[in-house]
Formats: sequence, structure tokens, C-alpha cells
Amino acid sequence: MCDTFVCPPSLSKSGNWIFGKNSDREPNEVQLICHHPPRLNTSGRQRCTYIEVDHSKECFATILSQPSQMWGAEMGMNEKGVAIGNEAVFTKIPFTKDNTGLTGMDMLRLALERSSSAKESLETIITLNEKYGQNANGGFQERFFYHNSFLIVDSNEAYVLETAGKYWAMEKVKKFRAISNGLSIGSEYDDIHPEAIHFAHQKGWSKINKPIHFAEAFSSFWMPKLAKCTMRRELLEQHSKDKFEIEDAFEILRSHQIQDHFLPQNSNTGSVCMHANGPFCPHQTTASMVAEIRTKQPSTLWLTGSSSPCLSIFKPFYFQSKLFLEDKKHWLDWEKFHRKAIYDYQNAHFKIETLRKEKENGWIIADSFIMSHQEYEKLPLLSKNALEESEEILLKLLQQDFSNHSSFLYRSFWNKHNTHLHQLYS
Repeated sequence: MCDTFVCPPSLSKSGNWIFGKNSDREPNEVQLICHHPPRLNTSGRQRCTYIEVDHSKECFATILSQPSQMWGAEMGMNEKGVAIGNEAVFTKIPFTKDNTGLTGMDMLRLALERSSSAKESLETIITLNEKYGQNANGGFQERFFYHNSFLIVDSNEAYVLETAGKYWAMEKVKKFRAISNGLSIGSEYDDIHPEAIHFAHQKGWSKINKPIHFAEAFSSFWMPKLAKCTMRRELLEQHSKDKFEIEDAFEILRSHQIQDHFLPQNSNTGSVCMHANGPFCPHQTTASMVAEIRTKQPSTLWLTGSSSPCLSIFKPFYFQSKLFLEDKKHWLDWEKFHRKAIYDYQNAHFKIETLRKEKENGWIIADSFIMSHQEYEKLPLLSKNALEESEEILLKLLQQDFSNHSSFLYRSFWNKHNTHLHQLYS
């Protein structure tokens, strides 16, 4: 499960696009913050997660939040200022489940590497989907097959692209927009696959005498309901307001379906900040990203590189910097705190909130000051200092004592994951 949103310049205080995403994955899957430099390809093919694809002549530099075992990425941005997030969506189109296609994460990375604008990224994903398909396991250790939707933005415009097998519909973003694990484009799409309407009529999924509603025609019945995707999308879109700021984006990604006296063991799939607690909510937010996309200045990526944004810190990253988190240590170190904090959540949340709020606000102010004074050479130092200060906070948190107020079933669920985590990464 995942949630992605974009706020247009007309609503943001800075006048820039603001993009955000929580990546919800299996609890033991490490997610890295990787920088891939630009490159030229003279020949050969590109190996993705399961299959090879034709090389593009030129690949742009990218910063990606990337599952450590995957070639593709959950979310990221390229040097041209294009940001993309993908979502699992569940449709009536079946899979053969033999890993002969691209994952949504593969398509996301390929689009960022090959596209200089949001529109070009949209067209790249449509072409890749048509040529290679999505018959690929998107899980970590689970077998998890799904189709994908994408929220794509640059400094000028944004698009929602939703797919069901080779079929798709797209919508140009005109207001605050969110996507959350379910098809959401109805009859007011801006473009649609040329065969989608005829195919839906053939299957009896849409009536010939009525305009096609893409989501109603192609969505599966149960999974979107179990995922509570409509509830989460509406929760995100309720945060639309004038003078939207980076702090608001952080707050959205840290929100739960129950705000007062929230406990992870009582959570469900209705939370934007998702916490795993059992068979009905087995996944959790394993990394988060916010991006401020500027027209004539460097864009800023705010990334956690750790689980549960409510128990994490957003740090600034830039293409001007060479400091990234491309090994598992950062995620695993923060996971030590996370696995203690979830048993004594209210206490742990209070302690990290006390420590991080001033730091995050200070980095936001510093980022804005550097941009307004065009002192871009200072960006790498800001990123470096933020990483060092966040590590200092982590050391303080790991020295804290936390109680265990959780239920037996919740402890049992996490004991299994803790044992497995040790086996995977020790």
C-alpha cells in the first residue's frame, strides 16, 4: 500500500509544486536513498528487476528511494526536476505470474532516466507498458502482483496515469490531487487507451450507451476495499488549503486514521502513515519523500530513508550533493529505534517530536534562505549537517528506555519479523 499527493503552485506558499509519497512495503524490506549519475549508452540492453529492455541513448541523473533488492524505485526525481511516485492498483485484468514484465518501480526509474518533463515521462511509461507489460512480482519476500498508477510532476505541470494491464487513462492535474492504491480516474479523463472503451464494453464492464468510468470498469472488487484506498485518498485531499507548506506535507505523511491516542497495534490500512500489526495490515511505511520542485532554482528532496515518518526525520537532499545513503546501515540503525518505539508509541513519539521539530524547521528555513540568496554552493553542507544532526538524535533516542504496553498478538507478530530481520541482515 502507498499514498502519493501533489499540491499545485496555486495553493503552495512558495508558488512551487510540492509532491509527497509514503512507500508502504513489507516491514523487513530496506529502502535506500541512491544517486545514479547521468550516463550515455552506446549499445546493449538494460537489465531491470526481471527482464532486459532496450537502452535509451542518454540517461539523466536520478535520486531514488529504492528497495535494496530492486532495480527500480518507489519514488524519486531526476536532474530535470521530474518527480514520480507509483501506487499498486488492483484490477480485473489477470496475471500469468511468470515475471516476464516490468514492475511499476522499473517503469518509474526508466521514465526518470529517460524523460526531461512530466509529459515525456507519461509517454515513456505508456510506451514501456505497451511493449513489456507489468507481469512482474512487486513484493519483497511475498509474491505480490499488481498493476500501477503514477503521479508525475515537473515544475510546469502534473499528471495522474492509471493502468489496468495494457489499458490506461490519464488526467492532467488541476488541483490538489492524491492517489492511494485504487483506480480513481472516472469519466472525465484527458486521454485513454484507444482500445480501452471497446474492451470494457466487450467484457460487460461498461454500458455502451454511457460514458466509460475507467475506475468502475477496470477495478477489482475486494482489494481496493481491504486497502481502504478511497478513505486514504480522501484523507489526503482534505489537507488541501491555501499557503500549503513543506511542513504541511510532512504532517500529511505522518497522519493516522485515529489522531488522538494513536497506537500502532490498533492501526489499520486506513492510515496514511501505515503501521504493520497483523494479517489484516501486514505492510507499513518503510520510507517517505517530499519534494519541492522549482522552476529556475535547484529542487529539494526531503527523504526519511527509514520506517514510519511519524517516528522518522525528513532530511534535505540535492543533486549538488554527493552524500547519499546507498547502503543498508542508515535504515537498519533507525529500525532499531522503530522496533522499540512501537511498543511504547506515545512516549517514543513525544520524545522524537521534541527533538526533531526544531531541526526540521531549521533546515527548511536554511533551505529557503539559500534559495532566496542563490547561494547554491551551500546546499551540500546543509544536507551533510542535517544527516549528522539526525544521527545525533538517533543516538539519543537509542539511549532512552521504552516500556512495552502492547498485546501478546502484536508482540508475537513483531517477534517473528525481528527474528527474520536478524537472519536477513546480520
